[in-house]
This record gives sequence, C-alpha cells and structure tokens, in this order.
Amino acid sequence: MMVQKFCSLKWLYTAGILILIIVTVFLIAKPEFSQTHPEDTYIATVDGEVIHVSEFQRAIHANRAEMIKYFHEKYDAAQSPEFWSTPYGNETPLELIKKKALEDSIHLKIRQILAKEQGVLSDISYDGFVQNLLLENERRQQAIKNNQVVFGPAQYTEETYLEYVMGNTALAVKNHLMEQNWKPNEQQLLTFYEANKRRLYHAPATVKVRQLSLSFLDANRNVDTLLKTREKRKLETARQKILSGISFEQAAKDIHQDSQVTEQLYNLDSHRHNSRSPVALASVDLHPGEVSEIIEENGRFYLIQSVEKDQRGTKFLAFDGIREQVLKDYIDNKYEEYIRERITDAHVVLNEELYGKFQM
Repeated sequence: MMVQKFCSLKWLYTAGILILIIVTVFLIAKPEFSQTHPEDTYIATVDGEVIHVSEFQRAIHANRAEMIKYFHEKYDAAQSPEFWSTPYGNETPLELIKKKALEDSIHLKIRQILAKEQGVLSDISYDGFVQNLLLENERRQQAIKNNQVVFGPAQYTEETYLEYVMGNTALAVKNHLMEQNWKPNEQQLLTFYEANKRRLYHAPATVKVRQLSLSFLDANRNVDTLLKTREKRKLETARQKILSGISFEQAAKDIHQDSQVTEQLYNLDSHRHNSRSPVALASVDLHPGEVSEIIEENGRFYLIQSVEKDQRGTKFLAFDGIREQVLKDYIDNKYEEYIRERITDAHVVLNEELYGKFQM
C-alpha cells in the first residue's frame, strides 16, 4: 500500500514537472509566433502592409539585366565578382538596384492596397500570393491530366503569375472606380483627347494611289501567256502617255473605254502586310504625282500613281471614331495619377538593418 502511494506521488510529481516544462517552453516560444513581422522576413511596410523580402528579391531579379546594361553602357563596367560593390563615378550597382527594387516594390504594394480597399483582393500578403500560385498550378496540372482546355501556360512562375494577377486586378479596380466617381462626361473626354492626341492619337502614315490593273488569267485561273504579253504592253503604253502629260484617267480610257481607275489607301506603318504586296511596296516609295513601273501581283499587272502621302504626325484620328479608346486611356491615366498620389502620401517604414546588409 505504501509502495503504491509512493508510486502515485512520484507519477504526479513527474507529470507536474512535464507540465511545467511544456508551459515554460510555450511561454518562451509565444513571443516569436506573435511577432507580426519577423525582422528577417520583411524589407519594409507600406501603410502597414508588408513588403516581404521575397517580393523585394523578385524586384531585384527583374532589374538585374537592365542594371548591368546601364553600367556597361555608361561606365564600360564588366561583370565580375566585385561588380555590384564597385563604385562607378558616384554610383554603385548594388545601391542603385536596391533603390530601384524598393521603389518598384512600393509601387506594387500600393496597387495591391488599392485593390484590397476596392474589394478586388482580400489577401495581399506574399504568403497568400504563393498559396494562390500553388493552387492555380495544381488546378492547371489537374486540368491537363483530364484533357481539359487550359489557357495560358501549363504552369506559372512567380513572375508570370504576378503579371497575370495584377493585370486582371488593375482592370477590376479601374472598373470599380469608374463606376463610383471616375466616369468622365463628354467634355472631360474631349479635353483629354485634345491634350493627348499628339502623343496617343496620330493617324497612321498613309499613301493614297490611283491604280489601274489588268488580269492575265484565263477562265480557269491559269496564266494565259499571250494575254499576259498583250496586257503588259497596254499598261506600258498607258504609262508613257501619263509621263507625257496625259491624265491617269484618260490614259486608262485609251486602253479601253470601260477601264476602271480605283483609289487605294496603304498604311505605311503596316510593314508586315506591305512586305507581302509588291503593289504596296511600290506605293511606299512613290512621291505625290509619281507613276510606278508595271507591277505584277496575283495574276494581274498594276500601274499606280501616288496621289498624296501623309506622314505620321500630320493628321490625327477623329474623336468620334475612337471614343472607346479615349475612355480607356482616360481611366488608365486617372489610375496611374492616383497611384502616384498614393505613393507620395504613403507611410513607408524601411527595415534598415535588413536593407543595409542585403547582398546580391
């Protein structure tokens, strides 16, 4: 009986010690878990929202190539183990890329904060972003296994997923704000159009030509060799008459009373399209009033004369024809202006210790 009592007391004593140890460990560990922003996980806060060090590193990576190019072109700096810490003039690559990465990270966080305020994003933390990325990639992988259609990449990287998310987010935020108090009236749109037309609404460079064409294909859409020779001679005769001073229209009638002269407008900025058309290519090189050589294209001979040429910047697209584009540009501009205002007013707290010791 005495032995049993002693064992019971010993067990209670041991259990008490274990409980005390557990409680002590919990109390010691609790402050670490209760820290909102552990010092080694954030580079700064923006209006109380964290810029995670991984977000900063992502911005560093995004600027890396451009920074190397900048120092190479300005200082002829070569890549080496000492490149990032070497001063060039009054600039050091490491300090400059950190500054640019911080600016980019703040800009992104402000956009995310605005999206959160508008109810477009509920979680703008880095951990939340990574979790969503994993879920989206898992969803895509499963859809591919099930032979379902997947738009975009099979798997997102952090960079491509961020671009995808923020593109959709910005669009949703703009729509929300336009529905509230950003929607412009007609006068505001016209004012924006006039203020920005030299930057945004240039009419494309064009050339207008008169053209006369003759086919040398038979009824089966095959080349008729004799007809080809005859029709080319007709156009050569017409060309000589035009060069001697006869009008394009009269020279066309001299070929045949029913010959039709048409006008065609070619966009000089459509390089890919023009490169596939000998007629378009010839039009690009003509000055107003100038007549082309005989041009062969798709079973026809062409003779063209340049009527007028408008270089880019001499004319503007009419407001009525591009109203929806003007509205989109107005909202985009309003959004970027508001982001700049929010950045200016933002309360940024830098984790100076981590920022200072950050290395490439």
